[in-house]
Amino acid sequence: MDGNDFQKSTERIEQLIQRVTSLKDEQARATALDLLQSLMDFHAAALSRVIEVLSGSGEGRSVLAKLNEDPLICGLLVLYGIHPLPLRQRVDRAVEKAGEQLRKQNATVDLVRVTETSVQVKVQRSKHGCFLSPQKLRFIVEHAVREIAPEIVDIIVDGIPNSDSAFIPVEMIQSRSETPL
Repeated sequence: MDGNDFQKSTERIEQLIQRVTSLKDEQARATALDLLQSLMDFHAAALSRVIEVLSGSGEGRSVLAKLNEDPLICGLLVLYGIHPLPLRQRVDRAVEKAGEQLRKQNATVDLVRVTETSVQVKVQRSKHGCFLSPQKLRFIVEHAVREIAPEIVDIIVDGIPNSDSAFIPVEMIQSRSETPL
């Protein structure tokens, strides 16, 4: 399960909660919501204890670091409000991860802004050598952020034309004499 799957699952859960809250039978509604809250509290307590145990030793901290990188586990820790890393630190890591991939394609990504629900980055492509499509560049950035920060709703990628645009930036156009051999 990746960040997108996690987001779809949480959307499905939200839809089911809305159905439960709209039940006409007040006792059934109250019982279902109480059951859900009890399960959430139980899971949060258990996961918090796992984090506490792992944080207590060097080997445990390295295991916890690996778990934090898993999209499903990361998403659950965010859902329960117990992720050990702050949002900004996780987004920094995601941008760094995307940057490693983009540098191989002669492009860079810089973090511009982070809020509780949005991330804004700026992608710059080299004049000579970034042959990834705008959609692929956008996907690399969005995927990296969603994996480690699934609570982010909006990812704004400056420097890449929208996929529905046929506009080609002037700096991407080279004359034959400028084309490297």
